[in-house]
Amino acid sequence: MRAIQFEAYGPPHVLRAVTVDVPAPGKEQIRVRVEATSVNHVDVLARAGGYKRVTRTKAPYGTGIDLVGVVDAVGGEVTSYSPGDRVWGVLGNAFSHPVGMLADFALLPCEAVAPAPTGMTSEQAVSALVPATIAWTAIGHVPVAPGDTVVVRGAAGGMGSAMVQLAAHHGARVIGIATDDMADFVTGLGADQVLDFRRTGPGDIPRADGIFDTTGVDLLAWRKRLKRNGRMVTTAALRSPSALGAVLASLPAGRRRVRGFVGQPAPRAIAQASQLLTSGIVKPHVAATFAMEEVADAHRLFESGNTIGRLVVTPG
Repeated sequence: MRAIQFEAYGPPHVLRAVTVDVPAPGKEQIRVRVEATSVNHVDVLARAGGYKRVTRTKAPYGTGIDLVGVVDAVGGEVTSYSPGDRVWGVLGNAFSHPVGMLADFALLPCEAVAPAPTGMTSEQAVSALVPATIAWTAIGHVPVAPGDTVVVRGAAGGMGSAMVQLAAHHGARVIGIATDDMADFVTGLGADQVLDFRRTGPGDIPRADGIFDTTGVDLLAWRKRLKRNGRMVTTAALRSPSALGAVLASLPAGRRRVRGFVGQPAPRAIAQASQLLTSGIVKPHVAATFAMEEVADAHRLFESGNTIGRLVVTPG
């Protein structure tokens, strides 16, 4: 089968298509025939060497942490899925494996998958898999009630756009921080107001009940804009030392600290994210689709930041 790997850290051109054996599922694993995967920050950072201090395996490394596809085979102790089931899944540490999700077939443990959302293509579904999973998890850290004021930093990105939609669904007044040329897009997601980050500082926003951050920049300054019982969460805790430092430095603040979360999503989060898409609460936004052999181009476009929506890669 085909898979995308890289032998050395570097720019997108280090990614290459190789031929490897079709893997056999372990006793608690399922094998999925991959229909679509997406490009995430994790993929780009891993390829560039951002996780080399925590990756304890040797090259080659695969790429891709999410997928939508059809179960092809199951391990001997698997009872929850059968060949032919359409699933989606996230494997947070797939970047440390020789074969990631960007391959003709991929292995996942049962707890990393859920039934795929219905009523949409695999490309549409996978574009919102990680954003919807993270948004649902973030809402658990920062509960949102009707009438709350919620600020979303990076509101036009994949994670931010899902957070805008979910916060609006919960009845919050949503202030999106993006750019002027993204204002119509973010407003269409449900934001009540959009402010350009280039002209907006913490002092320019009202006191907030919740702040969802995807940027990792100036977190402690933004935290000061929380109301007495407000909460803040960032998805960028591992993307920059300053963001991780802010999370740790804010611990004495108790309830009003900056929360971060990393690692493998909980099984319930993956399942709930599927429901968010099936019900239309979170809608997919595909910016472009690439063939497997064009994955380097997908990474280049991702790094340019010149897209609205998500980048999808298909093995077919």
